[in-house]
Amino acid sequence: MGVRNRKPLHERAATDSVASYNETGAEVESTENHGNLTKEDEEAILKLTDALPKKAKLKGRHPSLSRNPSVANYLHKVLFVSEEEAHGRKHFAPGARRRAILLLGIIIGMGLAMLLMGQTKDVAYMEALSHYFHEFDLASMVPTGMIPEEFIGNMSALFRPDILTEEAFHPGEELRQVYGYKPKYPVTMIPGIVSTGLESWSTTHNCSQKYFRKRMWGTTTMFKAVLLDKDCWITNMRLDSATGLDPEGVRLRAAQGLEAADYLVPGYWVWAPIIKNLAAIGYDNNNMHLASYDWRLSFANLETRDHYFSRLKSSLELSLKVTGEKHVLVAHSMGSLVLFYFFKWVESEQGGNGGPNWVKDHVHTFVNIAGPMLGVPKTLAAVLSGEVRDTAQLGVVGAYVLEKFFSRRERADLFRSWGGLSSMLPKGGNRVWGTVSSAPDDGTHDEEETLVKEKIAKNEETPGAITKDELDDQESPSFGAMLAFAEDSDMKHHTMDESMELLSSLAGVDYNDMLARNYSVGASVTEEEMAKTDKLPTSWSNPLEATLPNAPDMKIYCLYGVGKSTERSYSYNRMSDLTPQILDQRPGNVSDETGKIPNIYIDTTVHDDKLGISYGIHQGDGDGTVPLLSTGYMCVDGWKKKLYNPSGSKIITREFTHQSSPSPVDIRGGKRTADHVDILGNFQVTKDLLAIVAGRDGDGLEEQIFSKIREYSAKVDV
Repeated sequence: MGVRNRKPLHERAATDSVASYNETGAEVESTENHGNLTKEDEEAILKLTDALPKKAKLKGRHPSLSRNPSVANYLHKVLFVSEEEAHGRKHFAPGARRRAILLLGIIIGMGLAMLLMGQTKDVAYMEALSHYFHEFDLASMVPTGMIPEEFIGNMSALFRPDILTEEAFHPGEELRQVYGYKPKYPVTMIPGIVSTGLESWSTTHNCSQKYFRKRMWGTTTMFKAVLLDKDCWITNMRLDSATGLDPEGVRLRAAQGLEAADYLVPGYWVWAPIIKNLAAIGYDNNNMHLASYDWRLSFANLETRDHYFSRLKSSLELSLKVTGEKHVLVAHSMGSLVLFYFFKWVESEQGGNGGPNWVKDHVHTFVNIAGPMLGVPKTLAAVLSGEVRDTAQLGVVGAYVLEKFFSRRERADLFRSWGGLSSMLPKGGNRVWGTVSSAPDDGTHDEEETLVKEKIAKNEETPGAITKDELDDQESPSFGAMLAFAEDSDMKHHTMDESMELLSSLAGVDYNDMLARNYSVGASVTEEEMAKTDKLPTSWSNPLEATLPNAPDMKIYCLYGVGKSTERSYSYNRMSDLTPQILDQRPGNVSDETGKIPNIYIDTTVHDDKLGISYGIHQGDGDGTVPLLSTGYMCVDGWKKKLYNPSGSKIITREFTHQSSPSPVDIRGGKRTADHVDILGNFQVTKDLLAIVAGRDGDGLEEQIFSKIREYSAKVDV
């Protein structure tokens, strides 16, 4: 190809324009200053311009180029590639080579990571890691020639919806065609924590403007922000520690509509299977709604800032007026606590002032899916030391990298600012969670045993089929020691009550004030105690201190998973002042406003598969996130008592045994998964829900219990 006749750049005036071409071939003027270009730069630009066809778009320089030298190297290679190399590349589809190399690199990297993530304590090795990650900058580490944003886009493309698939419209389509299912009751869904996308509405904060109306939580924008703009992401996600509301200049709001929580990121569904199956029997956005909310906010602040409960009340009142039917409210995870709070708020003169009959008049059924009604131990670990099972099981190398990129101090500070998270601190204290010597749910958990019990209940197996490995006379430690400290730590084991005292002593003034304003984690065990606590807004998210609403005709279905190992308590340790600095990477680095250093951490050296202890995490029965005591006690026992259910609402508990699909295609567990989130794609759970909303729940939706929840509940001291 010949070179167009034009004078060299260095002979032009510094303010001369460089020609480029738009899609129609017309010249477009660019007024960039080229006075400092070297002769090599000029030749490269001329060659690039001459090499492009006239209809090609030569866009302006990407803002990332200035901070990514690898892109310049890539451009140089592309501009001066030999004809032989260029001919060879024609055999590849556009982008195929780059995607193949990237995927190969990921696979190799994952393999190396698996080899390196053992519990090594080699100081020299850790020093090498420290040097390598001292200036950790993902933007400078992306593949040669790839803009950082493009790298994130290619990574997220691995999780396309057509790769992580669910069987769309099943079993809803079959229930409509074969059994004539159709909509009867209007439906409102209330998602759990982290399920709802949060989008930026900030216009004044400098780092936030580029994210205007983009999701800082959910979608691939979240990954880009976390990896490439971490400080800005934290600034947007953190709430003011004193008020629990937006920091000055920052506005993050919950996305709205069904798309707010159908998929968290492309390919990772949350409510999408439920929405599709409701649509399969005839629902649409006229009689099916998703009441999304900012899950970071305390429940009181949801009303203060967003008027969330007032809007929900108005929506249900309008629905009744238009359709003449009461509502079915479907809540998942923390959404069940939000809904329980709403029931108390809407009746109270201190809240919605709807009066004692409001819930009875407007709500037909409350479907509680995997609701942590008595809290979650992992919430305690998260706000105490910035750790949960997911971080503890990373191994030393993985944990070290995470610490360098997003430290425990940063995580704990962020978690403590989220008032909504603390709504899930364990409730009931030692009465529910036990003493140092015993707990209601003590004992090793065998996932296979729960499956066998289900088969026995369905007459698919004989009672003698239950077998367990011998434990070599080892006794599993009691779950009642919520924080079991090592013998050489100079700290005693902590029960739930003592763990809350420890948290209070370490978390700082702002966090303690927030907790006192919003929540209570005790238990009322007499009518006199209940008469006092039931009227307090701080008790409205605690079913042991507030009663169910006055709704004798309202049904409550508790649908939750069992048979999956779930974090229940923890082995902790305390760092010695003599610990070498290079290994001083545990979560004790979290500090509060007083400057104290709570040098405690989950002790990942404590590990015993037979005893159900996985790298410092003591595991019991549950759905993988919420322990069985929390999902099951109120449903099987607590709400069967007049003290907590004075109007006698009917409670139906249906357990679903976790059983992962053997197929590698079922990345989310398949039709029978009972995982805390994936249960929203469980076929039997979906069938139950469709029967309820179609008014067919009288056809065999009775209690089904396969776990030891009745045995555990009998030991709870309330």
